[in-house]
Amino acid sequence: MKKDLDYYLGLPYPIESYFGEHEVGDAYLVQYIDFDIKASSEDYDEALLLAKEYLKEHIKKQLELNNPLPNPKEGIRFMEHRMALEAYKNKDFKKAHDIWIEESKSKNDQAMANLGLMYLKGEGVEKDYSKAKEWFEKASIYDNDSANFNLALMYQTKIGVEEDIEKAIDYYRRAVHKNHIQAAFRLALLLLKDRTNIDGVKEGFSCMLKAAKAGHVMATVQLTGVNKDLVEDAQLNKSFRQKSFEDQLEIINDALERFIRPILKKDGGNLLLIDYTNEPDIELKLAYQGACVGCSIASTGTYEMIRNTIEQIIDKKVRIYVL
Repeated sequence: MKKDLDYYLGLPYPIESYFGEHEVGDAYLVQYIDFDIKASSEDYDEALLLAKEYLKEHIKKQLELNNPLPNPKEGIRFMEHRMALEAYKNKDFKKAHDIWIEESKSKNDQAMANLGLMYLKGEGVEKDYSKAKEWFEKASIYDNDSANFNLALMYQTKIGVEEDIEKAIDYYRRAVHKNHIQAAFRLALLLLKDRTNIDGVKEGFSCMLKAAKAGHVMATVQLTGVNKDLVEDAQLNKSFRQKSFEDQLEIINDALERFIRPILKKDGGNLLLIDYTNEPDIELKLAYQGACVGCSIASTGTYEMIRNTIEQIIDKKVRIYVL
């Protein structure tokens, strides 16, 4: 992608806003923390609009001068941040540590998260889980996805803290919200342990699908159907597709109840319909319950049985995910 003005203006540069007495008086102050760019107004929306205009002019000028620009969350000292990353890759941990300490003073949350990782792993510093947690918590204030993921991991696996699954779930959720794929996979595994909790299963399914679509290898193994291509040239069942959503759903539920669930229940299993959508394409999300969970036969033969049944009542142009 061409890195022009539109590219940089489309990046999610974080902002901070304050209300109170500033250098311009009592007003809202909006600041882009990756730049020394701020704007103020008695009206928040106006302050935000002004800051965006100032950012646009700044980026335009830097591009004209062929000057480098930061990525989101690299901070005002972004060239130093890149130097620190290069030093870290070359195992010059002291240089990386010293730069990130300075960057953290400028509210660079990624620098804080990186320091947390150094103390967690004992790279260039003595391994110290308490300091790692402290740095992760500082970065978490800014909703840093890496920090939230590592805090979740610490609480889940008892790294320097007592096990606290609820805290782990909370931190994983915050990381998933920022599209952290490994967090999505781990959160899915936690939520899917209890498949009688329907809300948890639905959230876990969504997380597993997110991870699988992003190419997470273990997620693609867990979620059957994610690698199946949609049959675009299939002959469509116009009679089914012209029915209302409610009627379509009733037909699908009836087919599952009559042809699929009785077979699974014989072996102590079951099947839960997580979600059904019919726009833009027909898509079913299903989750095994009971003895079917983790069964190798379920991910192959049972999936094909489900797929064949659904294709017979609809047509072959359907997506079917089974977890």
